[in-house]
Amino acid sequence: MPKDSKIVAKVVLFDEQGKVLFLKRSNYMKKFAGSWDLPGGHIHEGEDLIDGLKREVKEETNLDLDQVKKVKKVGNKHFFKANLPGGKIKISSEHSSHKMRNIKKLKNPTKFEKIAQEAINQEERDQK
Repeated sequence: MPKDSKIVAKVVLFDEQGKVLFLKRSNYMKKFAGSWDLPGGHIHEGEDLIDGLKREVKEETNLDLDQVKKVKKVGNKHFFKANLPGGKIKISSEHSSHKMRNIKKLKNPTKFEKIAQEAINQEERDQK
């Protein structure tokens, strides 16, 4: 089994209405149990960043990512954005549920909601 590195890659997956996919971490998880998270996770040692992101998203949601764009880097965490791919979401045991959230107008966003807002705003600017 490949060893995880300290590098983390997460993705903001949004649909046509600008809603973003969030995953709720299972209660048995050692870190951040029960909190809402973006899809993604630790990249394996020696693994390409984008390949690792695609692998993590496939493992966690059963979705296949196509084109991703970098949003920002914060410490060892890399954040990307992409259109929500077609297909049925099937979450792994790492998560207990999922939901699509309209995060654009949140008044007190959490850290991942802030990242999602940045990604959506960046996408809107890119389309102009």
